[in-house]
Amino acid sequence: MHFERYAIYWAPRPETGLAEFGRRWLGGDAETGAAWPDRERLGLDADLLERATASPRRYALHATMKAPFRLAEGRSETELAAALEAFCARRRRVLAGPLRLNSFSRYLALTLESGRAEVDWLADECVTHFDPFRAALSEADRARRPKDLPPLQARHLAEFGYPHIFSDFVFHVTLAGPLEPDELGRVQDALAPAVAPLTGPRFAIEDLCLFGDPGEGGLFKLVGRFPLKR
Repeated sequence: MHFERYAIYWAPRPETGLAEFGRRWLGGDAETGAAWPDRERLGLDADLLERATASPRRYALHATMKAPFRLAEGRSETELAAALEAFCARRRRVLAGPLRLNSFSRYLALTLESGRAEVDWLADECVTHFDPFRAALSEADRARRPKDLPPLQARHLAEFGYPHIFSDFVFHVTLAGPLEPDELGRVQDALAPAVAPLTGPRFAIEDLCLFGDPGEGGLFKLVGRFPLKR
């Protein structure tokens, strides 16, 4: 299958409770790229649930390590997957503090409570190591980004194709948004007790994943999962 773009994510392993909740809550299956029929509503009305999950559903339950990019000319999916496998083989898994549900801007996400330094370092390496695979931003790509980015974020966008990296990176697993403040509060109240048992006292990044974007609004699909072996 040909994908328009590729991304490097952390994503929960499919057998975990968090992955199962993600399928039911977002209504999509990252393993197949298909819609998930048995939705988890948590008492929310259907319209609010759909608006809360429409955007995160497309990208699957994940945390971005290198944002979606088009392949540079002469590069292939096979080459990218092999490079990610080799990258992971030389790096160790990361243990960090627990995940907690938080709101930021108009979104709800699971973020790390502590132990972020090693996670940030791994994300920084993903950004730089795989940038040779990234095609330059098109005019359409640039048009999708805000025009009034702070100077550092504008520089990140120009040099690496994405503004929220390095000092502006925050590891997060988006669950809902964008929503208005009153709606965000309602969804947060519904989500909090549902996700609390799934986060646990510690959080481990044990592998990284290659995802593909089929285009035309289709759901991102898992291409490969590669363990951190050191």
